[in-house]
Amino acid sequence: MTDLWLGVDVGTTAIKAAAYESNGRIVSVAERATEVSRPAPGYSEQDMGAVWRAVADCLKELTGRCAGRRFRSLGLCGQGDGFWAVDKDGRPAHAAMLWNDTRASADLEALVASGAAASVGHGCHTSLWAGTSAVLWRWLRDAAPEAAARTAHVVTCADWIGLCLTGSLATDRSNGTIPFTDFSTRAYGAAVRALGCDDLAHRLVPPRRAGEVLGEITAEAARATGLPQGLPVSVATLDLAAMIVGMGLDRPGQAMMIMGTTAVVNILTDRVAPQDMPVGASVLHPTSEAIIRVFAPTTGAAAFDWFASLLSTTGDKEAVAELSALAGAVPPGANGATFMPYLNGERAPFVSADLRAAFHGMSSATTKADLARAVMEGTALSLRHCCEAEGGLADAPIQLTGGGSRSDVWCQIIADVVGRPVVTNSAFDQGLWGAACFGAAATGLGGPVELARREETTRLYEPDLDRRRRYDLVWRRYEMLSRGMRALHEQLKSLSEKD
Repeated sequence: MTDLWLGVDVGTTAIKAAAYESNGRIVSVAERATEVSRPAPGYSEQDMGAVWRAVADCLKELTGRCAGRRFRSLGLCGQGDGFWAVDKDGRPAHAAMLWNDTRASADLEALVASGAAASVGHGCHTSLWAGTSAVLWRWLRDAAPEAAARTAHVVTCADWIGLCLTGSLATDRSNGTIPFTDFSTRAYGAAVRALGCDDLAHRLVPPRRAGEVLGEITAEAARATGLPQGLPVSVATLDLAAMIVGMGLDRPGQAMMIMGTTAVVNILTDRVAPQDMPVGASVLHPTSEAIIRVFAPTTGAAAFDWFASLLSTTGDKEAVAELSALAGAVPPGANGATFMPYLNGERAPFVSADLRAAFHGMSSATTKADLARAVMEGTALSLRHCCEAEGGLADAPIQLTGGGSRSDVWCQIIADVVGRPVVTNSAFDQGLWGAACFGAAATGLGGPVELARREETTRLYEPDLDRRRRYDLVWRRYEMLSRGMRALHEQLKSLSEKD
């Protein structure tokens, strides 16, 4: 009987833990919901103690289910960015302020206007946003100086859980990237001073490689989780990085897309061009020298759920499947209908928080099947928009995951629109599996990417040459409409302001 590898993924709204055999087979999974507090406009917080207790409960359930089995290691990943502050004794110094917190938006605008934010673009090729440690530290220093004074270290969510489990503190290269890392040195750089955070510098934890040993489960953590005292735990990493490793990706030219509630385009590269205001974000790969370019359009599979809900009072899976089948019978281009998928604004490959969605090209002959096809195409075109902004893709197949990857129609549309083969996987645990592989790597079993390779059921969607040509025309229409909508939106805002 083989030892079990454990993985934990601490998300914003849910915590998952899984036990794996070394071949990647899941033995057991446990999950807990977590609560995000919004005590004031723009605030997005979590109680750090409550998050730890939820992780401990999750692990206790998992270890109970695996009674009689022996554990080899534990790996961690979790939500990134935000501001998780601990005092000199390792206790929370303030509520965790999350990656999507916008309380310091006015200060962010001032940093951008002054040119200070450009240091982040030139250092780690990322546009600064309000939910990063730099902006949130500036807020804490001014609004809660007592908490700022108590802050001894600033970490991320998964680092905090690692501290609770082992008593040791570390961050990995992917979690430590934004906003201070300079890619030319792979260390914290000029952005610290440029953003007025000199007093934060000694509170930052120097990055290490995920897959190294963070520490061992303490006696206190063993009592809380049911894990054996002394079990090795690896340095925690970013959830997205763990997912990429769980898919076996570590080389420039590879790409992965997520068609979840929102969408994400991840392109691995070995070079970036410094810019004042880059498009999207960049993080260091946790194990290789590759850089992960990250684009996160605001709308993904949720767009199709929204459209289905307009036509079905129940909104059940059967209604969504029926609508998907109707869309599959419509030719590329949706008979002239184009969906601009800005239901909740847009954040990649451009930022416009108050831009809104639209259908273009409808006529009295337009059917609900046409519109369903247009919604699927619009979200796929937004993925291509991100790829075009990055200069295109290599010829390698694209790994696709998320709820949208369960639709054959949608997968084929994405392959045809982007013009690259798309590979889907029956597994949806890549982040957890990646975390478990980091833990196993920390015990000397091998590299995380090599360990992550397992037998999986995949499906390949090849782009059709004729449909690809037709979608090139649809893409040009989409891109022209996007530019026009943004220009018109600015004019309409000006009119509204005058009123």
